[in-house]
Amino acid sequence: MYKTDHFPVMYKEALDALNVQTNELYIDCNLGLGGHTSLLLERGARVIGIDADHEAIEHCRERFGKELESGTLKILHMNFSKLNEIPLEDKVAGILYDLGLNLGQLKDSARGFSFHDTGELDMRMDTTLGVKAIDLIRLLNEDQLSKLIFEYGEDPQARIFSKAIKIAVKNGKINTPSDLAEVIRKASKYPHSKLHPATRTFQALRIAVNSELDSLRESLANAIPLLKTGGRLVIISFHSLEDEIAKSLAESQQLISITKKPIEASLDEVEKNPPSRSAKMRIYEKQ
Repeated sequence: MYKTDHFPVMYKEALDALNVQTNELYIDCNLGLGGHTSLLLERGARVIGIDADHEAIEHCRERFGKELESGTLKILHMNFSKLNEIPLEDKVAGILYDLGLNLGQLKDSARGFSFHDTGELDMRMDTTLGVKAIDLIRLLNEDQLSKLIFEYGEDPQARIFSKAIKIAVKNGKINTPSDLAEVIRKASKYPHSKLHPATRTFQALRIAVNSELDSLRESLANAIPLLKTGGRLVIISFHSLEDEIAKSLAESQQLISITKKPIEASLDEVEKNPPSRSAKMRIYEKQ
């Protein structure tokens, strides 16, 4: 059972952006540990919470037993790209995306998301998926791996890292996330930088394993028709590739952008919760 003594990034801003109304229906596309869903329920909303992570689903089914029984909450184990498959009797008042990893995923060493993990190099959010991060670094050749790290991690040292990774793999030196992080740190031109040198490579592998960008594009396209007129779409992203996809919604004739520039976490929140420093929130309203 994961601990829940934390709040999600920019939770106050997100709840205000959704303009939550009592008894209206909202979809939390990244249920995680249930932080946003809990706050929505507190404001009197009805919620459908979805997540591809089986462990997150089981955690929330235990956490929200009363709400599930009362019918104010429904929990679905699914990828958010399949929003159009959710049975709905009416349009929804708001849809929320919090695209960051949840605390349980980061702290579970068996999941392979953290630099310090000594378990398998996995990185699957949905553990029914066939390909793990370890499979990618073993099966891709050096050029393919370099392209993946550059395109999904936007790392200028992609070629240096891919070469170092393939040499280490050939010599049986990479089996865990901490192994991979150390190989990258040693290969980096800036091994002691404030941002861990492996950050972007880990991001790239996670995106590839979970098809995150394609899933997000598909999900947002499916989300717009579900909204009622005046309904809100709120997206919290954590890197530029996600934000570019969210930003592109401004071109939709069905949506109006509530924010000219993305909202960022306050200095106070960044101090208390460092991962929030990269968060950007965009808000749209259905016309």
